Amino acid sequence: MGKIESSKDLIMLMLHAKGKSGVDCEPIKGKTRLMKMVFLFDKEIRKQFNMEKAVDKIAIPDFVAHDFGPFSANVYEDLEFLVNAGFVTATMSAESEKVEKEEYDYWLATSKEDPPDFNGVTEFSLTDVGRDFVKDELKPNFSDVQRNILDKFKAKCTGIPLTTLLKYVYTKYPDMTGKSKIKTKILGNDTKN
Repeated sequence: MGKIESSKDLIMLMLHAKGKSGVDCEPIKGKTRLMKMVFLFDKEIRKQFNMEKAVDKIAIPDFVAHDFGPFSANVYEDLEFLVNAGFVTATMSAESEKVEKEEYDYWLATSKEDPPDFNGVTEFSLTDVGRDFVKDELKPNFSDVQRNILDKFKAKCTGIPLTTLLKYVYTKYPDMTGKSKIKTKILGNDTKN
C-alpha cells in the first residue's frame, strides 16, 4: 500500500472521489467547503480505516482557529500550485456565498501573495492531467473499502449546504471557533465558547 505524501495528493484524491451525484471527479464548490473537508478528513476519516499508515502526517496541513473556523493557508497555496501546474481547474461562478467571500478577504489580508480577484464561488475540478495522475499514481494505492469511505465522505460534505457543514464543524470542534467572526451566525444563540 502506498502513501499520501503531501496535502496536494489529498486534495486531488478528494477531487477525484465521487460526490453527491455518484460520479467520479465531481467538482467541489467553494474554497471554504474544501478547507473544511480537508480539516474533517484529518479529524474523522483518516483514522476510520487505518489511514495513519497510509497518510503521512506532513500531508495534513496545520489548521488554526481564525475568523471563520479551522483555517490553513497551506490549502490555498496547494490549490494555487495545482491550478498553476495544470492538475486542477478553478472556475468562478456567478453565484456568491457570503462566507466564501469573507474567508477570501481574510486570506487576502493575511497572505503574502496576491490572489486572483474574487468574482464568486470557485468550483474546483481535476483536469484530464489531474485525473490521469490520480488514476495511475494515487488511486491504485488504496483499497476499494478506503476509496468507498472517501466517496461517502465527499458525498456527505458536498451534498449539504455550506452553512450546515460549518455548523457541524463549529459544534463538533468548538476549540476551532474561538476567533470566529461568524460563530453567532452559524450557531445562533447556541454559542457556548
